[in-house]
Amino acid sequence: MAVKVVELKRIAYDATLIPAEGSEICAQLAAPAKHQNKDAAGHAFHAFALRQAGHVDEVNEDEDSAEAGPDRPSTPSADEFYSARWQHKGKKKKQSDKEDLYALIGLANERWTANDNQIKLAYRKTALEYHPDKAGAAVADEGKKKEIEEHFQKIQDAYETLSDPAKRREYDSTDDFDDTLPSTAHPTEFIKVFGPAFKRNSRWSVTQPVPDVGDEETAYAAVDKFYDFWFSFKSWREFPHADEEDVEQAESREEKRWIERYNNKLRQPAKKEEARRMKQFVNDAFAQDPRILQRRAEEKAQREKRKMDKAAARNKKAEDERREKEEAAAAAAAAEAATAEAASKERKTRQVEKKAMQKQRSKLRTLSSSLVSSKSFEDDDVELICTKSGLGSLQALTEALAATESSDQQQSLLQASVEELQGAEETERRAKERAVKEAAAEAAAEKRKATQARVERMKEWDEEEIRMLEKALEKFPQGTAKRWEVVTAYVRTRTTEEVLDMVKLGLKSRQSKAKADQFSIAKKRQANTSIKSDPTGRMESFSDVDINISGLSGPAAHAVTNGKPAQQDMRHPPTSNGTTTDPSKQKAPQQPGPPPEEPKPQKQQKPTTAPHSPTPEVVPPQAHANGGPPAAAAAPAADTAAADPAVWTEEQQACLVRALKEISKEVPDRWQRVSAVVPGKSRAQCQKRFRELKNDFRAKKDASS
Repeated sequence: MAVKVVELKRIAYDATLIPAEGSEICAQLAAPAKHQNKDAAGHAFHAFALRQAGHVDEVNEDEDSAEAGPDRPSTPSADEFYSARWQHKGKKKKQSDKEDLYALIGLANERWTANDNQIKLAYRKTALEYHPDKAGAAVADEGKKKEIEEHFQKIQDAYETLSDPAKRREYDSTDDFDDTLPSTAHPTEFIKVFGPAFKRNSRWSVTQPVPDVGDEETAYAAVDKFYDFWFSFKSWREFPHADEEDVEQAESREEKRWIERYNNKLRQPAKKEEARRMKQFVNDAFAQDPRILQRRAEEKAQREKRKMDKAAARNKKAEDERREKEEAAAAAAAAEAATAEAASKERKTRQVEKKAMQKQRSKLRTLSSSLVSSKSFEDDDVELICTKSGLGSLQALTEALAATESSDQQQSLLQASVEELQGAEETERRAKERAVKEAAAEAAAEKRKATQARVERMKEWDEEEIRMLEKALEKFPQGTAKRWEVVTAYVRTRTTEEVLDMVKLGLKSRQSKAKADQFSIAKKRQANTSIKSDPTGRMESFSDVDINISGLSGPAAHAVTNGKPAQQDMRHPPTSNGTTTDPSKQKAPQQPGPPPEEPKPQKQQKPTTAPHSPTPEVVPPQAHANGGPPAAAAAPAADTAAADPAVWTEEQQACLVRALKEISKEVPDRWQRVSAVVPGKSRAQCQKRFRELKNDFRAKKDASS
């Protein structure tokens, strides 16, 4: 930017202060500014003082640019003023003849490789040798003395430059150096051509030591390390510019910093060009290095080899798969043919066995027809033997029946076969039931174990989490969309499964326990919590009911109260065969004399007789002259029911009816299951009792119609 120079006045200017020689006072100390804990200093204060004194106009830039014409210069800003003041003010560096500083102190051969100790020793030696007091002591010519003093001054300047790291670096950067860099080389002469160039430029590296270029036998790891270093190469080389300002002539820190920025800006293009040149050199070397080319060729060969190996493996795999498919297809065809042949043989065998079974079943039905017709053996049992027996056992049975002419022996053989089949069925049924029970027990144990584990996990909940859960349940009632996910997010420390377990198992028990602990009876109702009267029995509660008990059978008719028959509970009316569905509650007969103690109600089970059996006679009250309980009369009837298979108790008959309802006709072993449910009765007795009940039902139906 061009600086517009205008006529300015100093802050304090007095024409009378100009001396006769023609010099003038450019500036003098300004008056102190009134500010607490502050000192007026710096360019900003000076610029403000200039504007305050009116030496620099503070004009709006837009107005100034609009009003400024070609003949009217605009007023510069304070920064432009100081830039114009500092720049090109005779502070250029001295462009004297190039002096060999290393040669002045005797290090012409070591040069930039010399260390600080060598430079110090060489300077001391040279200073003692060329000191004016020693070298000019025997010289009378003033011109030669002056030359000696100038030479000694050059030695001091050389040491001052070389002892300062920054100045020495700048001097070494301008020292004689071969900047030529090769770009191409024959593969056999690569190390000879590029090696010296790398060696020369390694002196500029910030990082020391620099890896060696190596030779043709260097390992690839070392080569990679070498090129990694040079691709990230950082140089300390400086490129001084001819227009640079001398930093040592700066009048203040601000001016010194400005000069440093200005000099760096001048040096920057040369640094960028050097970095570009070195990068191009390293790229050329990397592209032509025979070691890199050889490794690339080896890697390419390895890739090609891996590619060919993969292709060969794929071809081999495809061939193996094709061969395996063919073998599998052949094996499947052979297996299918063998399976078809085996199925054909099995089918023929089943047909032969089926015909043999049909023949043996027909023979068995023919042999047992006489027993079935005489009702000595059931047709259902014959069918059971035919359906459940195997071919061998069925053939042995028919041969045994054919060899026996006695009907009793035939019946015994058939009955033994039936019992054997029933026993096998019973064993299988029990095994199944046992397996079901074991499975249920295992499932229950697993369930208990899982519940116990959930309960143990609930013990990990602390009071704060339980409080948060209860609060969430109140805040998000039933019906809330995704309620349990929302509650889980509210609690934050538990999963949804843990929250559900705590709600189902933990909170409910806590709430029920809390309710039980908090239960209390109002004070005004606490008088009703104690019962002081004696308990009332069932017979006393219904003593005012008069019920006729005509038609009862067995010992139930023996119980009397005051010479009258006992009252029957109408909630359990008598059945069609004269039995009741609930044991009667009776009172003991009263004897003349002092009033007896209040009798206690007593349960009594009366046997149920067959429909065709005669109704037992009613025992008169005198049979109980000793006042014994009615159960004494029921004992002979119970013994009779246990001794006579035709007698069915009410419990047995109820079990039979219930079993017939639950077990359908389609069940193969229906009567075996029914007999297992009815206590004390066999399969034949259950069938016989069922036929009796069926005949009685039909007879009653015909009589009613």
